Amino acid sequence: MKTPLFLFLFLVTAAYSQAQTEITEQIKTDRDNQLKELNEKLKKNEEIVNGLTEKLAATDNKTASDKEKIEDMEKLQIALDSRLKILEEAPKTKINLNGQLAFTELLSIQRDIQPLELFLSSQSFFDQLGSIGKIQQYKSFTTWKTDFDKWYEKDGKSDAMSGLLQNSLSLISTASSAVPLYGTMVNTAISGVTSLIGTLGKKEKDLYDKTPEMLRILTISSQFEQQKSIIDHEWNLINQELEQLQMENALLLNEQMSYFAIDKQRFESRYLKATLDSEREQFKNECRKSISDKIMYLDKSPDTRGKWLGQVETYMYKVQSLRLRFGQLTTRMLANIDQYDTLLKNYSDTTKFPVEFTSKIMAMNSPLNNLRNKFYSSFNPAKYVEDSAVMYI
Repeated sequence: MKTPLFLFLFLVTAAYSQAQTEITEQIKTDRDNQLKELNEKLKKNEEIVNGLTEKLAATDNKTASDKEKIEDMEKLQIALDSRLKILEEAPKTKINLNGQLAFTELLSIQRDIQPLELFLSSQSFFDQLGSIGKIQQYKSFTTWKTDFDKWYEKDGKSDAMSGLLQNSLSLISTASSAVPLYGTMVNTAISGVTSLIGTLGKKEKDLYDKTPEMLRILTISSQFEQQKSIIDHEWNLINQELEQLQMENALLLNEQMSYFAIDKQRFESRYLKATLDSEREQFKNECRKSISDKIMYLDKSPDTRGKWLGQVETYMYKVQSLRLRFGQLTTRMLANIDQYDTLLKNYSDTTKFPVEFTSKIMAMNSPLNNLRNKFYSSFNPAKYVEDSAVMYI
């Protein structure tokens, strides 16, 4: 099995996750507070507008001077202008802060999927899992193969079918062989051994007596590898999607850094290569200021005033899409871990399978539990997806 890219996902530590959450929550708090303040201004403005409108409508030409009417009309115009400014400011404030949120989350995704650190617990798990299908590690096979090789050198070389069998056995049992322990080659070996032993009978007693156990371990190992390959295939699909996600994330990050005038070298030194969470948190806050300053500049320029809203909104929803996809991928990863768990449980019964096989299966319990616990402590796919869906609300 090709080593999954998942093995090289660097894990979000508890401290980093906390810092990441603090930044996210701070932006949401700032956004909600500013929008609440604007909403309160709007309500007060509405009261003023309604009061002035009612006053003007009820004014008695005999009791109110023209000067008073003009003053009230001027006040009403000022209030209406103020209302228009508030209505224009609210979406700008929301998109400005959501744009900051989107960029800081994009940074988090970039760090989540960067291959910076080995996922050691998964490396241990997959190394041991891969050894289960190495047939040359089982004594019942190697002792039989030794006797078979002796017989082949002595009596089998002249027979073409025996040569084919010997070649098949060598291909599936050589440590460096890339031939999987299932499919046509294994089937050829099993049927060839069965036919040969049927022909030899008890003339080769040692070989004959050891054959049932050899065929048993070969058949069981082959069946296990075939079922495992289905789960492995899903890992390969996840790898491909992770690589695609990583590429899209990097492109979007570069595009946004260019748009918001954020220095890429500073990003690499102050964020990707940072060893302290406080440094990464400080960089995110610097990015927030850069984004706010750039938006303020764009909104002042007649050529770009208002046009930045659509661009920042586009960035927002691209980030949300990437975040949702990453959450869905971690969901699939956890589902695959559970499938490996089910597979191992199905082959752990010592009453059905050879002890030398089940001992390797049961030895997987510890690395599998470490893998699962590590993953659960590092990722919460359901919450990741849920938070992504409502991140701008």
